[in-house]
Amino acid sequence: MSRSTKVFIWCLVAATQAALTGNPLRPQWSFAQTASPQDPQAACAADVQKLCSDVPPGGGRIIACLKQHQQDVSQGCKQAIAGAMRQPRVGSGPAAGPGPTTGNQTVTGSAVSVTPAPAAPPDTGSAASPPPSGGTATDSGGAQSGFKTIAMPTGGGYIYLGALAGQPTPEDAMGKVMKRVNALCGDRPQLGKLDKNTTGEILAGFFTVTGKNLDGSAMKGLAIAYAPKTGTAGGAVLLDDADRFPNTVNQMFTRLKQELGSPAGSSAVQAAGGGPGMAGKAGAPPQPLQTTVFPDGTGEIRLPAGWQVEKAQMGDASASGPHGEKLRFGWTIPVRGGGRGPAPGNFVAIPWGTDPASAFKAALTQLSQKSRHQAPDIDIAKVQELPLQGGKNEFLYGDMDVHDGQGKQYLVAQMISAPPQVMGAWQITLFVVYGPQQVMGQEAATISAIFPNYSRNSRQVAAIANQQIQQGIAQTNQFVNTVGQYIDSSDRLTAGMSNVLRGQTVIVDTQTGGHATTSDDLAGALINANPSRFQSVSPSGYIPGIDY
Repeated sequence: MSRSTKVFIWCLVAATQAALTGNPLRPQWSFAQTASPQDPQAACAADVQKLCSDVPPGGGRIIACLKQHQQDVSQGCKQAIAGAMRQPRVGSGPAAGPGPTTGNQTVTGSAVSVTPAPAAPPDTGSAASPPPSGGTATDSGGAQSGFKTIAMPTGGGYIYLGALAGQPTPEDAMGKVMKRVNALCGDRPQLGKLDKNTTGEILAGFFTVTGKNLDGSAMKGLAIAYAPKTGTAGGAVLLDDADRFPNTVNQMFTRLKQELGSPAGSSAVQAAGGGPGMAGKAGAPPQPLQTTVFPDGTGEIRLPAGWQVEKAQMGDASASGPHGEKLRFGWTIPVRGGGRGPAPGNFVAIPWGTDPASAFKAALTQLSQKSRHQAPDIDIAKVQELPLQGGKNEFLYGDMDVHDGQGKQYLVAQMISAPPQVMGAWQITLFVVYGPQQVMGQEAATISAIFPNYSRNSRQVAAIANQQIQQGIAQTNQFVNTVGQYIDSSDRLTAGMSNVLRGQTVIVDTQTGGHATTSDDLAGALINANPSRFQSVSPSGYIPGIDY
């Protein structure tokens, strides 16, 4: 896969995830040539998963494994491989037979595919598979011709990614993505409501389809199309059985980030360590990450070897690296937006709308004062804002001295701000990494990979908090109210995502004030027929006990 294609893929993921989930800490990707119904990539995926899941890809090992188990290989897989080996070279005369002149059989991950000969033009309908060792799509006739399939290791869905030829509009790009889903599944997908990002270059929507070419089951997926005015267009598809999809979509996002890594020069690398003061430094490739599950079950984080987790509870993790790096992820800070004097308890006092650099410094300064520690010296040189519906999502870069004898350290921080709720209170969640500037520059790709590999189990966090409240262990009424606000916000977001997955919309009758949950089609018809009376309601406007 070309460097420009990987850069576009990374940007596509970051923008789409922020727009869809309001949480940029979970998945990223791209898409191009979809397998035809007889493509070995689709036809043999289940066989590879069943018979050869423990066989490492590359070197023809998975093909050899399928041959060893040929009595158990499905007829569809056998036919697809045989047909691929007979396929003539694109752009040339008939091939003499299977062999190097007709294309190379390769196996990638848990899917068998056929790489067209280099003369194949882009977007011809024949698939180009990744090489066995590199894990990236073979470039045959331009970046647009590459495509890849990733099978989740525990049967938790499939990811299809690549690039699209030409310079389509976002709508045309989504149409191409849907055609590829149709070819893959052998059934016309039913696409739901489409969401568009603020620039209008990205479309995303959930769809349902029957996997007639797979196992015949009902399936659900998320389709994304990216069509910039200039540059490479493309998209991605996350697909799984209908009953599993709500639980596996975030896992597929995370797996996709691991697969792609951070292309050099991409905004994702800059966002995790390549910001001001680090440009031009040659960094090492990303290190493998190892999973640490929080002991209380409230989250997990993946870190490189040599990093030590110092605390991991209630969705909040602290860790240190082998070269002086420090990390804290999921650091939730309640904020009082108005009033006079110091904020009570563990609250900080910051007006909503304060610029990001000032808000970040104020939060850390006030928390240091509450704990009777010297406040850190912070110099923010750059702020990068990412789109986030219903809140703010900013990356901050600069220097920070925490007065531990190490002097100024290079700082990368992500600050997610939830909007004001009851009595003007709002919430900041921080994800902070800092360390020696040279180390941060060398480890930019690894730091970048850490950010999306954190996840929080909000339900478990809420359950533990409720248990502590019930037992009356060192809790105050202020804390009870804060937990209630957090749970209510979580329930609203959960209800909103559930409605999206089910194809439902909450509408309000502006004349009576009544709310109702109905299908997207009916809601759209009512709003179109009488827009002055009927309007859709966002999760922030849901009524407890009625809408969730």
